[in-house]
Amino acid sequence: MVGPFRLTKALLGELTASAREGHRPVVLNISSDAAINPYPGWGAYGASKAALHHLTRIWNEELAAEGGRFMSLDPGDMDTPMHAVAVPDADPTTLKRPETAARELADAVAAVVALHANG
Repeated sequence: MVGPFRLTKALLGELTASAREGHRPVVLNISSDAAINPYPGWGAYGASKAALHHLTRIWNEELAAEGGRFMSLDPGDMDTPMHAVAVPDADPTTLKRPETAARELADAVAAVVALHANG
């Protein structure tokens, strides 16, 4: 939570300047279903994801007039080493490939940029 907060805070001036120049900056924070669903043993992870998700929504409201957009998206369960450690019994063939999730996230950002450009 602290890292994304500090990084975004440090970039806010540049983001708003970019928006004033007619660009459509978007900040994307990666969330998780653990931000909403409580999982035993995942306390710090879930709480930090919930806090980041909510902070993203707050910043989107506070800075919408400046022209920037903030998004918090959950890419879903992916076939990654982190997931394998967290859920060792999961069948990797049922999990999303990271490159698929990356494309979906990029498409979501592009859709927000297009929407922001048109309205």
